[in-house]
Amino acid sequence: MREQDPMLEVFIFETQQLLESLEETLLQSEKEKAFADEHINEIFRVMHTIKGSASMMSFDNLSKLAHALEDLFDKIREGKTRTDAEALDGVFELVLAASDNFKIEIDKLSAGIPADGDFSDLNDKIHAYLDVIMGAAEVQPESNAAEDPILGFSADDMDAADPNAPFYKIRLVFEAECQMENMRAFGVVNTITPLCLKVIHEPADLNDDAASDAIVRNGFVMYVQSVENPEVLRKILDDVMFLQSSSLIPLTPDSEELPASMRPKVREDREEKAVVERATPEIAAKQNFISVNVNKLDKLMNLMGEIVTTESMVTKNPEVANLHIDSFERSSQELRKLINELQDIVMSIRMLPVSNSFQKMHRIVRDVSKKVGKEVELILIGEETEVDKNIIDTLSDPLMHLIRNAVDHGIETPDVRARSGKSTTGRITLEARNTGGDVVILITDDGQGLNRDVLIRKATEKGLNSRPDHEITDKEAYQMIFLPGFSTNTEVTEYSGRGVGMDVVKRNIDKVGGSISLDSTPGEGMSVQIRIPLTLAIIDGMKLRVGKLVFIVPMLSIQESFKPNDGDVFLDPDGSEMIMIRGECYPVLRLYRIFDIYPDYETLDDGILIMITTDTSSFCLFVDELIGEQQAVIKPLPEYIQKHNTGMHGLGGCAVLGDGSISLIIDINSLVAE
Repeated sequence: MREQDPMLEVFIFETQQLLESLEETLLQSEKEKAFADEHINEIFRVMHTIKGSASMMSFDNLSKLAHALEDLFDKIREGKTRTDAEALDGVFELVLAASDNFKIEIDKLSAGIPADGDFSDLNDKIHAYLDVIMGAAEVQPESNAAEDPILGFSADDMDAADPNAPFYKIRLVFEAECQMENMRAFGVVNTITPLCLKVIHEPADLNDDAASDAIVRNGFVMYVQSVENPEVLRKILDDVMFLQSSSLIPLTPDSEELPASMRPKVREDREEKAVVERATPEIAAKQNFISVNVNKLDKLMNLMGEIVTTESMVTKNPEVANLHIDSFERSSQELRKLINELQDIVMSIRMLPVSNSFQKMHRIVRDVSKKVGKEVELILIGEETEVDKNIIDTLSDPLMHLIRNAVDHGIETPDVRARSGKSTTGRITLEARNTGGDVVILITDDGQGLNRDVLIRKATEKGLNSRPDHEITDKEAYQMIFLPGFSTNTEVTEYSGRGVGMDVVKRNIDKVGGSISLDSTPGEGMSVQIRIPLTLAIIDGMKLRVGKLVFIVPMLSIQESFKPNDGDVFLDPDGSEMIMIRGECYPVLRLYRIFDIYPDYETLDDGILIMITTDTSSFCLFVDELIGEQQAVIKPLPEYIQKHNTGMHGLGGCAVLGDGSISLIIDINSLVAE
């Protein structure tokens, strides 16, 4: 998508939102096996809006496809069509096919490729199916009238709406050197269109680079038909910025100046009420939301991170900290309060509910289950859970693959499920919930589950495992599914069996500092747990020191810290250190051993233990010293460290401290996994 083309950006964004609404509404109707009135109206509104926007952007192929669907749902809305399951199934298939084609064209535009798809066949199918669901030979299909290049309405529709509505010629001349004449003209068209029955302008394509030159040479001319008071139209023109002159000239319906497509034609074969309803543009309600380019949010977040780092450098500068100036400390506290509030607002702007990503999975389940001959129900829980925008973007593909894999590979066919005493309809649950500073996503199915022996055998056959079976735990066996090239399918299908996918899922989750694990009970189902950070930007942490290195541990993971006694620690049968606290045993992890560094203290009496708690386990971390709390801006580890330490676990990034030094941020989840 070209950054210098804001009109196209807006069109792409709005169309994507409309298509998401369309699919959600359609899948709900398919589930209910009927079209509720509100669903019909919503689909009609979506098609009507896409048609108008596509026409305005001169994407005639998209406009005509939307127009065909609008005709279809116009008849459904009027109650003139069949409502049996067979007829509705055809409608669902056609609209979903159209939605897919819309998405393909929008993806092309996003990539800077012309939206040149040919939908003639699909348009013909829609019009042919309209005859089928009408079910009455005497009902004649509507003729294909010429569409208006601005609103996308049929010229005949507009004339039939009010053939006596007055016509005007509007001519605008912008000031010399005002620049972006085509954008200014587009703004005028966008403002005046809701007040008009029809609008045609010259030049017709305001998105063309040559449009500005044409407007400079000849001015910008519009022909409009409107029942609005001409003084209202005049007021709109007077408010146009950088306008040198303007004129509003009434025209008669038979005027030679009036374009032929504007001249009224009397239509008696159409119900006036229905046409007026279609022809009248909807007036948008006052908006309390605006769309913001995500690149701007990224820059804002980066700037917020620099502010946090700089504030830390100022307030925790050793030269200032030792002075103990009361006024400086009060000002520092007030600055910290304001920065915290600003940070919360910036973070909240970037947070989006996972509902959009979750809702898309309904379509995946529907399409895959139909093609593989299975009955599958998808249950969504915790859709309101919010995650950082960048994480949601990264999460979409892994979720899609996991859901598709659960339908194709996990859920059994109805006959197999019946023989096992299960319901013939399989169930997949997609759940999201907040746990401290992380978001946990669970994908659970009640299918056949995993067989550890099969997994180990397949891994061994593919050269991915050399350990004996008895040395491999169930958890380790299940994790083999994430190895590159691993697949248990004996044949390649459209959805699985190529050995590509689950390893990519793991890599994508790892990219955002997350982790993925799975558990299974053979014959009962499988559960995949994805744990991802709430945000990638800033965390509240505790600074701790081991030797000469300073680490940061997220505060949300710390339960308590205490000075241990050597006598409190004992060894379990495997030789691992354990400590008894309030009647419970916890493993002791020495940080200097994990990262192979030289500590100041090796005796527990001299150091300090920090109790760390995660969703799955708790343990005590042994360090030399606790330094204090630190708000850290998470930075990725330098490339040379990532390149030469590919097997290193337990680190989630680094942060710049107040004195300019670097601290390593500990990733608790990968530390536990290791």
